[in-house]
Amino acid sequence: MTPDHIRAFFDGYARAFTAQDAVAICDHYAFPVQILSEDTGYVFRDKAEMMADMKGFVAFYDKVDFAEARIARFEFQPLSPTFGQAHLDWALIDKAGGHIIDFHTTYTLRLDGKGSQTAPAIIGILAHSEDSAWKQRGVPIDW
Repeated sequence: MTPDHIRAFFDGYARAFTAQDAVAICDHYAFPVQILSEDTGYVFRDKAEMMADMKGFVAFYDKVDFAEARIARFEFQPLSPTFGQAHLDWALIDKAGGHIIDFHTTYTLRLDGKGSQTAPAIIGILAHSEDSAWKQRGVPIDW
């Protein structure tokens, strides 16, 4: 799988995130999936579990006047024919076009399509700096 293919996948993920389309966001995952941040962690065994959690996620982003998720930096690291990692810097933009926060995330990907509707698919997230970015902005995370 080429870096261009992986970038196109994340461009679609950014569009789903921007639209706050919970179904489209979840369609980018293979389950089970683990999400870790500086302060917390989640494991979703299936799409239904993740969808139930997405209500709070979408409400949080509505509350902070979110309008767009932009990929500021993208790097793909193939690990094997089955797995890879993508390193992204995100910039979140508000409805007035202003900056909300920037953060860095590493995604572990399954490249062969096993267990998902898409190839690649996200099987793990390490959110390196999102929690601290929200704290620096003075916004408590309550999703």
